[in-house]
Amino acid sequence: MSIQNSDIMYRRLIEGVVDYAIYMLDPEGNVMNWNAGAQRAKGYTPAEIVGRNFACFYTQADQDRGLPAKGLGRARDEGRFEAEGWRVRKDGSLFWANVVIDAIHGDEGELLGYTKITRDVTERRERDRQLVQAKVLAEHYSAEMRSLSTFLEAVIAHIPSTVLVMDALSRNILLANRQAETLLGHSRAEMEGRTVQDCLPANIAATVERLTDEALRTDGVKRDEEEWQTARGSRILRLDTLVFHGVDPRSRYVLLIANDVTDENAAHAKVRYMAHHDTLTGMPNRRLFREQLLKALPTQGRHRKTAVLCLDLDNFKSVNDTLGHLIGDELLRMLAKRLPKALREQDTLARLGGDEFAIVLPGIEHDDDVRVVAERLIDVVRPSFNIEGHTVSVGVSIGIALAGQEDISADHLQRFADMALYEAKRNGRNQLAFFRPEMEEAARKRRELEMDLREAILTRQLQLYYQPITDASHVNITGREALMRWTHPEKGVIMPNEFIHIAEETGLIHELGSFALHEACREAITWPAHETVAVNLSPSQFTNGSLVSLVASALQESGLPAHRLEVEITESVLLANSAVNIATLNTLKKMGVKVALDDFGTGYSSLGYLRTFEFDKIKIDKSFTQDIATNREALAIIRAINGIGRSLDIPTTAEGVETDTQLERLTQEGCSHFQGYLLGRPVAHQPRAEPAVKPAAADDLDLDLDLGLAAAP
Repeated sequence: MSIQNSDIMYRRLIEGVVDYAIYMLDPEGNVMNWNAGAQRAKGYTPAEIVGRNFACFYTQADQDRGLPAKGLGRARDEGRFEAEGWRVRKDGSLFWANVVIDAIHGDEGELLGYTKITRDVTERRERDRQLVQAKVLAEHYSAEMRSLSTFLEAVIAHIPSTVLVMDALSRNILLANRQAETLLGHSRAEMEGRTVQDCLPANIAATVERLTDEALRTDGVKRDEEEWQTARGSRILRLDTLVFHGVDPRSRYVLLIANDVTDENAAHAKVRYMAHHDTLTGMPNRRLFREQLLKALPTQGRHRKTAVLCLDLDNFKSVNDTLGHLIGDELLRMLAKRLPKALREQDTLARLGGDEFAIVLPGIEHDDDVRVVAERLIDVVRPSFNIEGHTVSVGVSIGIALAGQEDISADHLQRFADMALYEAKRNGRNQLAFFRPEMEEAARKRRELEMDLREAILTRQLQLYYQPITDASHVNITGREALMRWTHPEKGVIMPNEFIHIAEETGLIHELGSFALHEACREAITWPAHETVAVNLSPSQFTNGSLVSLVASALQESGLPAHRLEVEITESVLLANSAVNIATLNTLKKMGVKVALDDFGTGYSSLGYLRTFEFDKIKIDKSFTQDIATNREALAIIRAINGIGRSLDIPTTAEGVETDTQLERLTQEGCSHFQGYLLGRPVAHQPRAEPAVKPAAADDLDLDLDLGLAAAP
């Protein structure tokens, strides 16, 4: 709109009016002009408000409902819009306003804007409200003289609450509404004019008499909540009893209002239950567990102890991965029924999430009592489950922490139990462990090691060493496996099994894996062209979706041909999210990268995986290699693996070769490649490959890291 048109329209307003807020809006609802009445009513000066949208005068709730836009729309479509409602002043205070919005159109019919007239009618509204209230009171107190007015009877009849009005002296029922008929099972004609004893069941009559007596004694409002046996069955009623006087101050009446809150209470109980219980199993959740733990913690003067048990299922992940989450969920529900059989009634068993559970054992006299409970829990979980035709077996690891008379918080006690659980899981399946103070020191060292590992990545304390892999001649080197070492500036060499699991738990394995791939490819490009470099991949590296691009980046930056890179995986990669991971492996194969299956024979379903994916190499785990001369079962497994390799035309590499006897037997059994201390120790990068050299002592402790595994072969 032009300034000239704006001025013309503004001159039409009465600038001197102070009782009305008069201002103009542009078509979008922005304030264009502001009179003295508007400043007085709403507190804004013209400089503060001109240009702002008039929606700022509405409460946030009205803005959310779109009332400003609706008002303009009505004015635009109908020419005028008038309404009343709460508006907001500059200082945040509210006033009740009468609002008129007129649409202003130009000569050609185009919309130029709106004039808006607002009047503060808060006082008028309050007077009207007081008049309405006075009228209601007048009608209420005149009911005795006029028996029951038609208006009051209609109102009370439709109130969704049960209403009874009784004479305080005679105890006669003067009024009963429709809800009273439904609840009490009697018509109004049967109740009005009679006492409660004459027309109501004895139990209800006695309750009404008691409530009436109590209200008369206090001469005020009394609230109760009770269960009544009504015509609708057993119901929970919220009862309000009020004593009031009629026109004659000597007369008193009792008003009883009953609201059926049975369903409401049930809904609230359900909400409380859901807030404190696990939706899958119905067990107490973390919130209720903490509440029960706080109640159970010993206080001064109490000599019994409280125990916290943290439980973690063994092998649950493989159940989910192999049979699906529906079977896993059903397993958790069945466990929720089994576990309480090992507990007392006063104990609290909670599911914290996933396959993690926790138990509060209050009132413990002897530590051995807790051990007995933990052993019962292990025994209860041990028998297999039959779920939809599948036989499923899991174990449970348990960490235990006890609180005696010493001052210990719930958080500390649960943390101690978690530390003990960590120890129990390290000891194998179906184990329990009590918290010991040295565990806290071990946890501190793990946290410290994590920080050191982060620093090691930044300061390049990590280095790759390479162990040669030979062919059947035991001399010709066909490739080398990249292994990682960490030399700490203060602590010296740190064993791989001390930091690899931390790297996987914290996600640092992705940075370690990236370093290993790029560094191995960069150094392998200087080797003879026939030599490959093998890099181990952790199962965790398959979770972030960038593994393929990481491999491509390492090859591109180094210039190493894809066929000279060999990635080694374990069966656990195929256990977790197998379809996605197999797709990733197929993509790597299409790039030309070779894929080897490491630690073959130690997992769950190796033969199935050989059918699922075409591996370039099978690596026989060193546990079989080292027992080949002394263990018939190990020999049989090696013989079977080589037979499978020959049938599928897949080379087999024997890891961990440390003695001449092992080398001879493995050669006889048909292994095509060999790796181990006997044939060559891992060494730092060399620009030219050298013949394999047998070390003097194969049992010297070497600190190599097979990325994603506990130790190197």
